[in-house]
Amino acid sequence: MPPSSTIKALQAQIKTLQEQLDVFQAKTTHAARLGQDKYQRVINATSEGFVRLDLNWIIIDVNHALERMLGYHRNEMIGQPIKRFYDQQKIRFYYASKDHLSFETRFHTSTGNSVPILFNRSVFRDAQDQIIGYLAFLSDLTELKQTQAELQQAEERFRSLYENAVQGMFQSTLSGQVLDANPALARILGYPAPESVIALKDGLQELFVNPGEHDRMINALKKSGYLTNYEVRLKRWDGAEVWLLANVRLVTMPGDPPRLEGIMADHTDRKRAEEKLRHNEARFRWLAVHDNLTGLYNTRHLYKVLDQLIGESRTAGQPFALIFLDMDNFKNVVDTHGHLNGSRALQEVAATIKLVLKEPEFAVAYGGDEFVVVLPGKTKDQARAVAEGIRSRMKQTYYLKSATGGIRLSASFGIAAFPEDAADREGLLGLADRAMFHIKTRGKDAIGLGSGPRLNRPARSG
Repeated sequence: MPPSSTIKALQAQIKTLQEQLDVFQAKTTHAARLGQDKYQRVINATSEGFVRLDLNWIIIDVNHALERMLGYHRNEMIGQPIKRFYDQQKIRFYYASKDHLSFETRFHTSTGNSVPILFNRSVFRDAQDQIIGYLAFLSDLTELKQTQAELQQAEERFRSLYENAVQGMFQSTLSGQVLDANPALARILGYPAPESVIALKDGLQELFVNPGEHDRMINALKKSGYLTNYEVRLKRWDGAEVWLLANVRLVTMPGDPPRLEGIMADHTDRKRAEEKLRHNEARFRWLAVHDNLTGLYNTRHLYKVLDQLIGESRTAGQPFALIFLDMDNFKNVVDTHGHLNGSRALQEVAATIKLVLKEPEFAVAYGGDEFVVVLPGKTKDQARAVAEGIRSRMKQTYYLKSATGGIRLSASFGIAAFPEDAADREGLLGLADRAMFHIKTRGKDAIGLGSGPRLNRPARSG
């Protein structure tokens, strides 16, 4: 039997070891408690749902976020198979491997509704790297789904607008290759479908009437980035031309080549209306100084030019002359062949007169079957040569060939010159008129020269 001193020493050692063991156990328990607290704080701090599963997919633990997400208390979920809480018939798998699994489905809530959830599961291993369970994070996709639905609706609305728009819409490269086109653009250009526009070998460049216009449009876009109401003239599928107003912008995205996006409105009707208006305005301006029947100048233009010539001649000291011409026996033509052929005959006589004249000489339809010819810079003798040229050409011409087989016409001529014969417009016209009337009384078809007041017939200058 050991001495009592030895026994006491052993007892003291045992007591010391027990105290050390108690301290170690206390520290271990404290550390475990701290670890557990830290674990709970971490999983409860995340906004995503968290669930811990055993090897049979039985719920061991959940966090507060999952409770809020599904509306169940943790005690209602712990011990239950996770599959009880989601729709197993409508699963969309994203990724699956030995250690990881990701899928989308709808989880049931305590109120009988369902929530779209993205389920991401990973394996949980022990210190010996053995799988002892699973950890999973659950993301509520409700807002994402709503956003996706809104985006889809917006895309559908845009697509509907794009497909049903009255205006043509397109996307293209800078070189002109058409990337997209809507039905309205195909319709405006006369193509059977947008695909026909997209399939154009040379793209937009193939459509421009003027080959260089596409390049000019691109250069303008590069300078400003956009074009507003830019007028373009394109060729339709049937070869006809169409005017469009284009609103185009240059789009640049990182990593992508620049492209064009544009809207084109059919401007053809308005363009034609503008051209018609311009034509009408030009026609009105023409009619303001021309005779509608013969195409010669009218008396308004005659009086204006005579006043100008008188002023210029006084300043420069240069003469000018005029010829007064009246058709011979023209009433017989009208009585025999009718007023319509009478008008045609005057048109043909006007054409004869114009053939003889050279700029700046011009003829005027003075009224009825009378004409006046103005000869800037010409003397009386030179004017007589012009009158003889008109008289001779008339005698060589058969008029109203298509209606009558051809008739001969003649005229009587009177000439006056400024400043030799008269000092003003009325005097000049009156003198030439009297010279012509003198020829009428002496056999017609001749040329008379004005020589002052001894030929007494009232002037008809208006």
